[in-house]
Amino acid sequence: MEDLVRNRSSLGQKAPSGKGRRSVHTKFKLSADALEAKEQLSDHWGVTQKEVAEMAAQLTVSFLNDEGENTRHWFVENASDQPGELTRKTHVVSRETKAFLETHAEELDLTRDQFFDASLRLAHTIVQFLQESQLERHEEQLSALYDLLDQAETIEADLEEAATDIDPLKPAITAIRHRISAIVDDIEEELEQGVPLDRNHDFV
Repeated sequence: MEDLVRNRSSLGQKAPSGKGRRSVHTKFKLSADALEAKEQLSDHWGVTQKEVAEMAAQLTVSFLNDEGENTRHWFVENASDQPGELTRKTHVVSRETKAFLETHAEELDLTRDQFFDASLRLAHTIVQFLQESQLERHEEQLSALYDLLDQAETIEADLEEAATDIDPLKPAITAIRHRISAIVDDIEEELEQGVPLDRNHDFV
């Protein structure tokens, strides 16, 4: 899985424009893993579970289209063996998503429920991998950020002693130091809590 998603940092980041599409109430038989993934993806993406269904399905098809036959075979095997006990319940999806699930399930010789179940689990796995990768990357960069903050503080202190109050470099360096300090504080909190910062996070 790591090799498959390592260079796909934009996967699952953009919400579909599915608002206003007609909804249908459809029964699906899904695993506990898929149901949990559906809820967590809704929270992560900040969208309704109706939109999660569309996003997960589109993400899966995009993923499989970009990968080779081995990946498609792996997905079909995984989808064919839904894990654990299955729960049959009604889910709200758009008419377009329902048709999308049925069409692509048939292409892979899967049932609609198998394809939907595996799509939710795959999307959740991708999101988890990207989140873990971000935390690891930020932890690796933290020492360099400390050094950068030290340099900014040193320059700021030197300018405070040597420069006049009308020197425009003084407020510029102070602003830079404030921004670096905010970045360091937020990265430290991110790593302490183990919760990745959102892509639109504002370091202030």
